[in-house]
Amino acid sequence: MAYTSLLSKLLFYTALSAITTLAFLPNYDALPPLVNFSDLLNHAIAFAVLFILLKIAHPNLILKQSVTSLTAYALWIEAVQYFLPTRFASLSDVLADSVGILIGYALYKLFFHFNTKRLQRS
Repeated sequence: MAYTSLLSKLLFYTALSAITTLAFLPNYDALPPLVNFSDLLNHAIAFAVLFILLKIAHPNLILKQSVTSLTAYALWIEAVQYFLPTRFASLSDVLADSVGILIGYALYKLFFHFNTKRLQRS
């Protein structure tokens, strides 16, 4: 159990670090098309993955804490980008991040629901 918990935390914080790095790269458009194919879709996918990894890594966080933490992170990224000369802040990015959080929540609940039913049958 401790190994799984450590691995899930490692995955969450690695993803968080990678997303932070991508958010502050000076020339995001120079990345390969696989990475920069759609800015808003990238935001939604990133935050859906972050939500799922956060809930797995920190299962004791209630929904409000998870959503608030990730929304604050999204706002922080945009605030920092506002001051970077090669980046710009965008409320549409925060909206896409919020949609990603909702998608992550839905996917997490869907997985958890099926996983719980499977365990009950065993």
